[in-house]
Amino acid sequence: MFKPAVFILALMLSGCASQPGLQLRHDLQQQILAAGLQPDQVALVVLPVAPSDNPATARPLIQHNADILLQPASTLKLLTSAVALDQLGPLWRGETELLADAADLAEARQTGILTKPLYLKGKGDPDLDYAAVLTMLSELHNEGVRELRAGVILDRSWFSPSLPDPAAAAFDESPRARYNYIPDALGLNQQMLQLQLRSDATSVQLSSLPLLTDLTLISELQLTDARCDQFNADLLVLTERQRPDIGVELVLNGEFPRNCLHQEEAAWLSRDLLWQLSLSQAWRQLGGRLAGVVPVAQGQTPTDAVVVAQHFSRPLPQLLQQLNKNSDNGLARTLALQLGRLAPTDANQTQPDSAVAAEQYVRQWLAQRQLPTEGLMLDNGSGLSRLARISASQLAALLQYAWQQPWGLDLASSLPRAGVDGTLQNRMRTTTARDSARLKTGTLRNGTGLAGYVFDRQHRAWIFVGLVNAEQGVAKGRLLLDQWVEQVSQF
Repeated sequence: MFKPAVFILALMLSGCASQPGLQLRHDLQQQILAAGLQPDQVALVVLPVAPSDNPATARPLIQHNADILLQPASTLKLLTSAVALDQLGPLWRGETELLADAADLAEARQTGILTKPLYLKGKGDPDLDYAAVLTMLSELHNEGVRELRAGVILDRSWFSPSLPDPAAAAFDESPRARYNYIPDALGLNQQMLQLQLRSDATSVQLSSLPLLTDLTLISELQLTDARCDQFNADLLVLTERQRPDIGVELVLNGEFPRNCLHQEEAAWLSRDLLWQLSLSQAWRQLGGRLAGVVPVAQGQTPTDAVVVAQHFSRPLPQLLQQLNKNSDNGLARTLALQLGRLAPTDANQTQPDSAVAAEQYVRQWLAQRQLPTEGLMLDNGSGLSRLARISASQLAALLQYAWQQPWGLDLASSLPRAGVDGTLQNRMRTTTARDSARLKTGTLRNGTGLAGYVFDRQHRAWIFVGLVNAEQGVAKGRLLLDQWVEQVSQF
């Protein structure tokens, strides 16, 4: 016998089942518990991207702990990137200047000798590398200069303080690693130098790339029978000392396995020493006269110095491809300091602490756009922080705002593509989310996150923000977040 009420109920249930996100909402708590997590350790927001003519119409499809403040890890780079695109602009480039005294340079064109210092003024150029140094010095050499009698002054005054506090506690046990690089206005190659350690049964040979002729590498390493793959370069003790003749020695102390080859790019040298050796190497390569190494000192550039050469970084959108796809902490921190420079100075025109100013500037930027700021902490702008805090709803609001902006496409295109590139290259490769999601990843020891945009089967765009803060949060949370992204891609 036909029962209309039963038929209507069945139609209603089938209609609900077809609604996007219904199954995900229904299974959310169960999935969190199945991953070995507690509900209060996870935050999730899924909402449709709003039409540009009426952004207020978008309502969250799924909200779970949306307003609790969590450690965002590198998903915080979305905020730094968005403010940089809006305030620095897509044409912004970092800059480095090579300057000299005008009268001294004019005389040096005839004599070949600069008797006053050469100045390197850094303005937070993220692409300043060894090749850039050689190119700038080439322009000086082309002016007829052959000798730098008074050496080079390194001007780092663009940021305040000019150098990081050497007594500050390291973030973790790998302070020399690239991901721990702390920027300064004259960050040469993010302070990275590649070192190779090669041992046989009785000795260790050391070499560097690039080869720095004024650097002597000395091994005082004790050979052990440990496995090569268990060697930890962070345990080595480094000592820099001047040689009695010319140049510098870098002495490595610690233990190293026999019959082992280890190559690692890290901050093996102090900042000024890396500059001194690199400048000396480049100047000799150009044929400049040099009795020893180029003397270097820290100082400020006179206002009447003239520019001899400049180096510019790639435009900001290209830098963001590196920043977000590879999760480059040093680059993110550099851009945050650049934002700090946009903050107004006080009545005495003294330069404020760049990181503190950046925090205030970003909060004001958010407030002016009526984006939520309560409890937010930017810290250094990279997410590599125990102090940074943001909520899933704050990140979602930022992503919604960014989508409506002229620079929104630059931000979205800088995010890793699921299963294709960047930090998502090996995630979700065999799922429906492959190449249908552009998401910033985040990873700390006790947390993980994904935030960005997911496209469903009907090519509709969804904002997705998932954060997990828990012990073993990476192992437990990453699969859960990937699972949720896949479910959204199937809407």
